[in-house]
Amino acid sequence: MKFPLKMSKRINSKVLVALALLLTVAVPLLLSRKAGNSNITAENADRRINIVSPHNDAICREFGEAFQEWWMKKTGESVYVNWLRPGGTSEIRMVIDGRFAAAEKTGDEGIGIDVFFGGGDYEFSVQAGQDRFAKLRVFQDNREWFQDDIIPGSFSGETYYDKNHTWVGVCLSRFGICYNEDLLKHRGLEPPVRWADLGDPRYFGGIALSDPNKSGSVARAFEMLIQQQMQETAETSVLNPGERPESYAIRVRSDGWDKGINLIQKIAANARYFTDSATKVPHDVAYGNAVAGMCVDFYGRTYEEILKREDGSSRMRWISPEGGTSMSVDPVAVFKGAPDDEIAQAFVEFLLTETGQLLWNTRPGAPNGARYHALRRMPIRGDVYTEDNMQYFTDPENPYEQTSDFVYKRELTGKGFKAIQFVIRVICLDVHDEIKKAWLALTKAGMPDRARRVFMDTTLVSYQNTMSNIRLQLEEGSKVEVSRRAVRLAKLFRKNYQLATELAKEDK
Repeated sequence: MKFPLKMSKRINSKVLVALALLLTVAVPLLLSRKAGNSNITAENADRRINIVSPHNDAICREFGEAFQEWWMKKTGESVYVNWLRPGGTSEIRMVIDGRFAAAEKTGDEGIGIDVFFGGGDYEFSVQAGQDRFAKLRVFQDNREWFQDDIIPGSFSGETYYDKNHTWVGVCLSRFGICYNEDLLKHRGLEPPVRWADLGDPRYFGGIALSDPNKSGSVARAFEMLIQQQMQETAETSVLNPGERPESYAIRVRSDGWDKGINLIQKIAANARYFTDSATKVPHDVAYGNAVAGMCVDFYGRTYEEILKREDGSSRMRWISPEGGTSMSVDPVAVFKGAPDDEIAQAFVEFLLTETGQLLWNTRPGAPNGARYHALRRMPIRGDVYTEDNMQYFTDPENPYEQTSDFVYKRELTGKGFKAIQFVIRVICLDVHDEIKKAWLALTKAGMPDRARRVFMDTTLVSYQNTMSNIRLQLEEGSKVEVSRRAVRLAKLFRKNYQLATELAKEDK
């Protein structure tokens, strides 16, 4: 039987949509990897826990096996740990959304996954806002853990657990700069100490960056960069004669925002690439394929450890930028309708026990240490940073004592988190060839004022426009409308960069 062409297209469209939904739900199962005691299988285990996570193999293996042993000692039962790892937080979000959409259609209570483990607090806040998490029993069963000197509710402006007790941080993270000492010397550069250092034209073609649209933690790093510029602008600005306080506050925020966006432009123009893989950045820096990059602390420290020489030196270094980063958390949560809520809640409890906490930073082979690899993460519990414990730490520092003066202020940019990702995409990623050409032309011409002003013109993505128009369209508009806006803005910035290139050549 033949269908008319239009009807055939409609049928094909429906088939494709159904297939896409099926793949969204099935992909995590195809990508799941077994981690833990190899003697415990899905067939012979007494219990099973399904955990979706962006964490790497080392973390999954260490915590998988440790939890199996902890649960066996506590209950006498074996548990099979099934890791679902479709990718980073963006991919995990698609999986979760797809599964909840399917569950809504079928009337199922849950999505077949017990626990969401790791990925940054922003994504957990989004999922909690959609009422997808169950309340965590650990807050009731272990109230003594949740006090300022153990697990504070917030620190350095960052939230450490949800006020409704649906998620809790289990370890700490800082974003910073990794750099290759040999390549710095080759270019005649001093080691970077601030985000702004990466905007130096001498880094051209040597910066490695991750796509902030693929990683929430990378996007948070760019947000901190912007906030640092906003806060420093506020500290140095003065009220103009006759200027009203309300107008002054708006002007200062706008000026600081513009400085932050301009710095991102410079860093992006120096970048070799924007990768989908956050681990590629420290890898390329470590092995001489990039001079420096932006990466999370434990990625940078891991490669620093790998390349450590006998005298303790290493060509790869990681630093926390002065006054430009806060201490955020990697959380854990239990999904509503979890297949085994008891085991899921127990996993959360285990992560916050002293045994679970010490795994994050204790050397392999040390008491209560990792078995296979040093994880180079910082525990969230302040009370584990004791002299007895820290003698076995790979990074013997107390993050609650070592943080900078930077305090994350959610009221400045928190509501526009997705908008910041969008802005970086249209002014940097979608026009990367053009921004690099313009920056190179400006550098060769000695940064002529006329061309530089055109290059730095970010009026279309001003603070007011981003936090209101762009943010609202991302929240309320259709994907088609958002896509069209991205194309329009990228086209305008492409023309801007091309014009800046031409003006730089004229003024050379």
